[in-house]
Amino acid sequence: MKRDIGLYVHIPFCVKKCPYCDFYSIVHNDLLEEDYTKAIISDILSYTGKNINADTLYFGGGTPILMSSKNIALIIKTAKDVFNLNGEITLEANPNSTTKVKLKELKQAGINRISFGMQSADERELKALGRLHDLPQAIEAVNNAYETGIKNISVDIMLGTPYQTMASVKNTLDVITKLPLSHISAYMLKVEEGTPYYQSDILQFCADDDKLADIYLNTIDILEQNAFSQYEISNFSKNGMESRHNLKYWRCEEYLGFGASAHSFFDNRRYYNENSVQKYIESKGTNSITTDDNAGGIDEFVMLGLRLSEGIDLDKIKASNGVDFEKFMLSANRFCEGGFAKILDHRLSLEKNGYLLSNHIIASLLENVI
Repeated sequence: MKRDIGLYVHIPFCVKKCPYCDFYSIVHNDLLEEDYTKAIISDILSYTGKNINADTLYFGGGTPILMSSKNIALIIKTAKDVFNLNGEITLEANPNSTTKVKLKELKQAGINRISFGMQSADERELKALGRLHDLPQAIEAVNNAYETGIKNISVDIMLGTPYQTMASVKNTLDVITKLPLSHISAYMLKVEEGTPYYQSDILQFCADDDKLADIYLNTIDILEQNAFSQYEISNFSKNGMESRHNLKYWRCEEYLGFGASAHSFFDNRRYYNENSVQKYIESKGTNSITTDDNAGGIDEFVMLGLRLSEGIDLDKIKASNGVDFEKFMLSANRFCEGGFAKILDHRLSLEKNGYLLSNHIIASLLENVI
């Protein structure tokens, strides 16, 4: 029986672009939003009658909460009609764009999980990141969501940001672990080419690699002391509250993406829509670009699965025709002996300090994938 897929909807609208962000986004416009919503709905409706079921829907961005509740509700209803959607429905939000009235409307529309881009509890760090909210707004947004009845709440924080110290990270963690959260994402800052940060001297105010490693490992310890278990390199949750949608990515399960710049993995093909709202509106999602028409292979299974604390099934690796299993295990055992990985119940997974070297470890293992 085929598993239920995930659905992703990219909402590119923002009030202002953050200097570190390399996701596709544009300034919000009411008229453009209406046309964009119609294009998304048309794209979703093109799957009518194909007998595809979905159990997650994720509104990412951009700043999805800038969309009208009416349009969010229309997209959810269409997804339920076409994909028999029943499950986790997440919307990303910025605290400065969140009101209690909007949260009530979103809950009524079907949103049952919300992810706030908090980033830090330190005002100086927030300013350096170009965030438009302050700490009181972030706390109020989380509490309002919980009081509204959206109990599955996540916040994002960033590690290695300008002016951040071990003490300021601990303070941020002290603040957020006292909030009614079920999930926390802790991402390390990565300065991408083409962003304002890339052109600046901001990195001189960021932690070096050794300090960032200490911050990361300390963050894991503090979160686990507060009942947030690490289940992925950058993600932590209370018991059973992992992001069901994001797990699909890491487990190489299928998902369909709607909207400009959205990516899909379906029927062994990976493809994406261009970074252009106008082109998406004109094509109604029919001009996707294929990046891999034979996706979902053992290389992806290794690369994505080792991001998870559950790791990868070695029996599946052994059964694959595309792996020199003996050499694969020699490499894996070398990392286990070094304390960077472990093998338990025929599964290979990374240790906490192994996550810091994950790119190197995964690249070494993939040398044995034919």
